[in-house]
Amino acid sequence: MLDELKNIPRRNLRSLINKLETKNLGAVLVAWESNVFYLTGLPKPSSSYLLILRGENPKLLVPALDYWRVSDSVKGFEVVPYASYQMPAVEVKVLTKKLHEYVVDELTSRNIKSLGIDLSYTTLLGSKVESRAKEKGIEVKDIGDLITDMRSIKSDEEVNLMRMALEITEEALWRGLEIVKPGAKECEVAAEIEYVIKSRGAEGLAFDTIVASGPNAAYPHAIPGTKEVRDGETVVIDVGAKYCGYCADITRTVVVGSPPPEVKKVIEAVNEAVLNAIDKVDDGVKAEEVDEAARSTLRKYGLDKYFIHSTGHGVGIEVHEKPRLGKGSSEVVKKGMVITIEPGVYLHKRYGVRIENMVLVRKNRGEVLNKRPNII
Repeated sequence: MLDELKNIPRRNLRSLINKLETKNLGAVLVAWESNVFYLTGLPKPSSSYLLILRGENPKLLVPALDYWRVSDSVKGFEVVPYASYQMPAVEVKVLTKKLHEYVVDELTSRNIKSLGIDLSYTTLLGSKVESRAKEKGIEVKDIGDLITDMRSIKSDEEVNLMRMALEITEEALWRGLEIVKPGAKECEVAAEIEYVIKSRGAEGLAFDTIVASGPNAAYPHAIPGTKEVRDGETVVIDVGAKYCGYCADITRTVVVGSPPPEVKKVIEAVNEAVLNAIDKVDDGVKAEEVDEAARSTLRKYGLDKYFIHSTGHGVGIEVHEKPRLGKGSSEVVKKGMVITIEPGVYLHKRYGVRIENMVLVRKNRGEVLNKRPNII
């Protein structure tokens, strides 16, 4: 694990604990997988949960089969393995009580009367603990938005990890472009891109890779298939690597052969919308104003009716985070956020065009993190 990644969760956890003291919470249960990673640095914390009891070392509740991996990966936590049975020939005591009962029993044994749970991230354990805690007279507060707000502002170390994720992603995408030619299958291009991502040291994908050609490119969430690329078609490629737990997200549109004049104009209009939206990025600007900057550009060319999604979103541990840059969004863009700018035009059964960059919000400007050109 990188030294940067070791320091990030420690700082995040200290910050959360300090905030909880001001909210007079005696304990916290963090149940959403991405939030557990954010506060512990535990790689792939599936079915692992963080229990913070004021004044004590935080407890990590982990599946018994992950006990050694977790114990060797993170320090400063009491690791509590759980399973439905005791593991034979193992000296580690395994918790066999139901987790929601264990959590609430820990609270009642300490006479804790208030509990915070990240309830706005829906999990079965969070719901069960909430119900049982209320039965025992314990006040439950949702701290999901608190953690969401914390996660939306990236530290310099987090941004560095995202820069690396993006560097890997761009290299992989450009390697994939080398085989985008008539006769290439969408799934073959996707496979080449994903191979490069894994071989460059990323742990995986931030989301399922999109390679969509011709009419398929008009689907914003197209699935790569066996369709072969044809001469003159647009090909939309949307891909992101995940590096040390942090995501990248980039989209480019290319044309195989010479682009038809209409398509060339649409690509140029979408690129202009990207640039105008980026120019609008600033600390304190309303998210919907960034969206309108892209939308009004496409409106100028009569293309806004084909722009059917938001202009962008936050990126971090998850590929979609706060804020949402779209119509009606009440959120505000803040310094330290990493956002995407990704307007698109989609003509059903004909073609689609989307260009997407990652932007770090700074005071008075947005810093484009991408190093490769928008138009290829």
